[in-house]
Amino acid sequence: MNECDTDVLIAGAGPAGLVLACDLARRDVRFRLVEMQGAPPDHRAGSRGKGIQPRTLEVYDDLGVIEAVHTAGGPYLPAMAWDGPRQLGPAKFHRIERREATPDVPYPSMWMLPQSRALEILRARLAVFGGRVEFGTQLVSLVQDRDGVTATLEHANGQIVTLRAAYAAGADGSRGFVRGAIGVNFVSEAIDPHPMITADVVIPELEPSHWHMWDQAEGGALWLGPLARMDHAFQLYAKFERDLPDVSIESLRALVKQRTGRPELNVTEVYFVSPFGSRSGMAQHFQAGRVFLVGDAAHVHPPAGGQGMNTAVQDAYNLGWKLGQVLRHGAPAALLNTYEQERLAVAAHLLEFVGQMHKDWLGKTKDKEEPRKGEHMQLSLNYRGGPLSVDERPPTGEGVARAGDRAPDAPLRDSSGAGCRLFDLYRGPHFTLLALGGTPLPDIEARYRDAVRAYRIAPPDADQSFIGRSFVDVGGHVHRDYGNGIVLVRPDGYVGYTGPAGAGRGLNAYLARCFG
Repeated sequence: MNECDTDVLIAGAGPAGLVLACDLARRDVRFRLVEMQGAPPDHRAGSRGKGIQPRTLEVYDDLGVIEAVHTAGGPYLPAMAWDGPRQLGPAKFHRIERREATPDVPYPSMWMLPQSRALEILRARLAVFGGRVEFGTQLVSLVQDRDGVTATLEHANGQIVTLRAAYAAGADGSRGFVRGAIGVNFVSEAIDPHPMITADVVIPELEPSHWHMWDQAEGGALWLGPLARMDHAFQLYAKFERDLPDVSIESLRALVKQRTGRPELNVTEVYFVSPFGSRSGMAQHFQAGRVFLVGDAAHVHPPAGGQGMNTAVQDAYNLGWKLGQVLRHGAPAALLNTYEQERLAVAAHLLEFVGQMHKDWLGKTKDKEEPRKGEHMQLSLNYRGGPLSVDERPPTGEGVARAGDRAPDAPLRDSSGAGCRLFDLYRGPHFTLLALGGTPLPDIEARYRDAVRAYRIAPPDADQSFIGRSFVDVGGHVHRDYGNGIVLVRPDGYVGYTGPAGAGRGLNAYLARCFG
């Protein structure tokens, strides 16, 4: 490791690359984040990837950007169905349900934020951690050996440099360089054979109160969705029976007038326009030796469902803490193998799930509604049965978190009476150990203590002597969701280990897999 110029080379400064860089930076892991584009994207780069699922909002909470995300974005608006100029009423199939926050799910609804703005927020956070993006820097060769990877970078001014890193991550998209350089196959299929375009346009006369849907328009469906905090800007989706038309502003203006039957609607500006296909695909492997694939480099999702960008963020969040454990805490390199073992299965499941939803939409009926359940919001996706999920507790009741599950939130009260939340205890790059139901904290080996924060969670009716040394479970939500015994929460917010009182040996054996 000492011969390397950096610990991790990250190619691509999209959502996956930036989240990975932020996570590594807060763990004091050296990295280089290179991006071939010469400058940060602005609103003219397009708003694709704008839908932030609840689980991704929890990641942004942990990274310290949730307030900025909420300030810059907005909730999804209800969908309205149209038949030409005639308003039909709520579009059932496109309904995105708004939910009330609950003790275990503080961010229950999908949030809208154009991707360029999200990237700006993540870059600002990365700067706080002391990191930066190297724009105008292209990865042109990548070779690995037993001890590291050797990369050749070409800067915008033509300068060629060679870089040595311990590991590399390809977050450079579905057509990026890294996947081909490491020889990983990628298989994809068309979900919808019809050509489509997406565009960000300004339509001053259109009401920014709804997503407007003309599913049965002559020539193909047309959708116009308001973009959060962008005055009378809309994201346009249009489907075509055969070939794509000209995408000039005049052509888009005529398209909107024709398919909506509202001649008063006038496209006055086009920020971005691009053809796109509804494809689904996945790499055969997410890891090849010391090189990892994250985000679109590993899997491509059809647009229905808003899963692609969110799955990319989850990839980076899963990989970041594992690289940190290996590079900073001496964990065995085998820990990194669990990245593919956990994330490939999740990506495959989501591709099947969203692909079927898209096919259902193609043949939808008036009574069909788009599902927005916990699975779709990535809240119920789990790593149960995976290599880092160990349950040593006796069987628990239904609804109690098991090893591999997302660790839910809950309200707490400290010994002074001040309120806080479980997510406040989890926030940061550490492991979190909870002792529940009167269980004493187990003895943790000294080598783990700096990286594992341990808390006793007292039941609501605990006596004052217990409360003085713990947090109180306000309303009993922690014990309802987690049960009794000891629970170890991984740095990425998933339950890693559960055990009964006195399970110190099993806990320390688990930690040994994550530390040197």
